[in-house]
Amino acid sequence: MKQYKLGLVLGRFQGVHIGHESIIEHALALCDKVLVFIGSSDKEGTKENPFPYSIRYNMLHDIYKDSISIFPLPDLGVGNVPKWGDYVIENAVKVLGKPDLIIYGEEPKLNTWYKNYSELSYMSVDRKLIPIDGTTLRSFIRKNKKEEFEKYTNPLIHKYFDELRKYLLEVE
Repeated sequence: MKQYKLGLVLGRFQGVHIGHESIIEHALALCDKVLVFIGSSDKEGTKENPFPYSIRYNMLHDIYKDSISIFPLPDLGVGNVPKWGDYVIENAVKVLGKPDLIIYGEEPKLNTWYKNYSELSYMSVDRKLIPIDGTTLRSFIRKNKKEEFEKYTNPLIHKYFDELRKYLLEVE
């Protein structure tokens, strides 16, 4: 029995990198179950969201197998308001139950999203400890810098490099 029953991690995972893994690893260490929502699951083929849900799911599943529960979370289109937090929590309840811990990578908008949920615990994982973000990772892929991509990603997903690059080049 761990400190929390259900941890929630939310991300777009538009290029799964070791920063994402750090957040998920913290959740696994603290929670009996970990729910990972792939946000913007209904978006693909754009500069900000080039990769389809299926490849993002597959990368996370290749790394974590069944140690996490992965579900899509389509955009709601309401912006950074409490309604977004309600939507996230309502969807969590539908698939696994109400989380008691939300783990995130220093998201300043979080206070706005979850202001109706003061009973939940929150844990911020310092993004500065791992100097990578999705935009930078996609830049490495776009510029065919495979060594840089591999430096910031799990070896289990290195096989996706060419497929990810294809998606990125189609967006340009």
